[in-house]
Amino acid sequence: MSSITGNITATELARNLSDTIDSVKASGQSLLITRGGRPAATLSPPPKPGLTVDELVEHLSTMPSLGNDSASFAEDVKTARSNNSLPDSPWD
Repeated sequence: MSSITGNITATELARNLSDTIDSVKASGQSLLITRGGRPAATLSPPPKPGLTVDELVEHLSTMPSLGNDSASFAEDVKTARSNNSLPDSPWD
């Protein structure tokens, strides 16, 4: 989650909305929007896609086990890695 690293008045935000949004998105930092010198809202970048580590661990724990097929799967991966060439392009 991003932390609030600066503040901007509502008037300043209204005058510079596009640039301010671009800045927040690029920096990944949130801004506190003030009105009349008091906090009114925050402007934050969108959440990053993907899973948190805890969510990944939970997801992996619910996946089925390969069981007896794990050795065969490992061999298939090894074979695929050793055959990692692409066919010749007819346009070359």
